Amino acid sequence: MGLSILLWRGWHSAFRDGLTFSTVAHTGVGGTELQMLWHAQHLTALGHRVQVMGAGPNSFVERNVEFIGTGSRDDQLAAIRQGRVRSPDIVLLEGAYDAAACFRANFPSARIVHVGQNIDVGADRAAFSHGRWIDAYAFVGPGHLADYCARFPRLRGKFVLVRNAIPWAEFHSRVAPATVEDKVVWVGSWNKKGLRTWCEVMAKVMRTRPGLRWMLCGPQYGTSRQQLPPHLTVGVSLPRERISVLCLPLARLLQEISTARVAVVSLGNECGPGSVLDAHAMGRPVISGNDMVYAFSNPFGTGLRVTGRDQAEAALRHLLEHPEAGDAMGIAGREFVLREYHEDRQREDLGRLITYLQFDSRSRDLTQIAGTSHRQQVWQDVLDKIGRKVRGLMAS
Repeated sequence: MGLSILLWRGWHSAFRDGLTFSTVAHTGVGGTELQMLWHAQHLTALGHRVQVMGAGPNSFVERNVEFIGTGSRDDQLAAIRQGRVRSPDIVLLEGAYDAAACFRANFPSARIVHVGQNIDVGADRAAFSHGRWIDAYAFVGPGHLADYCARFPRLRGKFVLVRNAIPWAEFHSRVAPATVEDKVVWVGSWNKKGLRTWCEVMAKVMRTRPGLRWMLCGPQYGTSRQQLPPHLTVGVSLPRERISVLCLPLARLLQEISTARVAVVSLGNECGPGSVLDAHAMGRPVISGNDMVYAFSNPFGTGLRVTGRDQAEAALRHLLEHPEAGDAMGIAGREFVLREYHEDRQREDLGRLITYLQFDSRSRDLTQIAGTSHRQQVWQDVLDKIGRKVRGLMAS
């Protein structure tokens, strides 16, 4: 019999009417919410019983996943007290961590995992401060995992990979091929790093390319459907008649990406950005930031990585002026994402996570021995060399 697994999104839902699989068909949904739904679907396919809490006010079952309706923290605590929440074997905190102590107190034997959609430079230390209640931190891409293994070696034993992935069979594979237009598409919320830089770059590029259009697509929550926040465009002269600001359901978003000459995304501080994966899957070249996450999600040959305004402008002009180069990157990007970020890879990661959590306590403790930092490795190497010389002298 499978395990009982609870997925928790937050104390309050970002969607007034709730979030379910059906929501994706008619509403633009953020990446954290999408990945939580795919996690639930994969876990049920693996034979486990899955409940979701913190996704909305209504209770129902969809695709064999039980959504527990709650509207507040008090509602959730009441649901636990009333037994509406099964005693979970595993709790996945989906992009949030502040319920870790609560779940540990209510379900002492559960394994608690923080799925680190929000583990970035602004929130990592706060997330790790809850480590006494958390059994594992799941990083959402190989670059995300590599970055934090290097930066926080003492916690390395608690770090695992549950990569973000594309739902290829249900969505991406069904997008009909379309003609590429003279259009650039931005995908991501308005608070992403670098959007102001892209506004400045697009203002310059669009002045020299009168037929170029710019479409900006963001998720529903925290996003105005009418205009960009003023702080992004103040002092920047953008041709409003050639700019579209939209919130699109996933299927329509993918169609728009597929017709763009270039996809531009954030310039850093990401975890496992779905925007770059969607663009790769649609066969379009991507211009992204140049941090560790993007080194693994927008690698050489699939797009271009930049670190500032001048590089961003040069990269964009290059791909607009040499569409054949962009098309070649798009082909390579699709092959890459189907190999590394297909939904099957996420299902395999979830299976490995469960295996890790089911280790007996002694084995698990041994896997969590603190790793060594680069400085410690250098010092160990020095000591090893000295030891070899001393023992050599003693032997002679």
